[in-house]
Amino acid sequence: MKAHMKVTGAIFGLLFLALAGCARQETLPRSVMEAYEQAFNKNDIAACLALFTDDAQILPERGPIVSGHAAIERYLKDQMTPIALYDTDDDMTLVRRDVAVEQGLYRVRNLKRGVDIEEGKYIRIWRNTNGAWKLYRLIYNTDLEPRADVSVAEENSGQ
Repeated sequence: MKAHMKVTGAIFGLLFLALAGCARQETLPRSVMEAYEQAFNKNDIAACLALFTDDAQILPERGPIVSGHAAIERYLKDQMTPIALYDTDDDMTLVRRDVAVEQGLYRVRNLKRGVDIEEGKYIRIWRNTNGAWKLYRLIYNTDLEPRADVSVAEENSGQ
């Protein structure tokens, strides 16, 4: 009976160690998470594009999916401006083998006026490709209501 208890105790001990190893959560290196933000703020399209996988997609709010390097390059050229600062604050990262998820909050600040012009939430899905973490999906959505366009042109009343 004592031998049976020792074996059972050993099995439970090994099971505990195995589960403890599985529960260990890895995170993305800070340099990986900050690379996109830094390149974007330098208006460095080439550095931004180098961070994306060949089959990457950006899923912007209120817009179509942006797929592949050529479309992402056009999209980034439209989004980048030297008067805006893009800032992120991650609140969760999770790494499993060659896939990682990063989630957090972002804001866009107008540097000339010194005010935030957009803020919201984002998720970045990274894939480890040939030893380097690359952006596979970028999803973001704003917390701010869209502004209505206002026209100051006079109406033609038909007179």
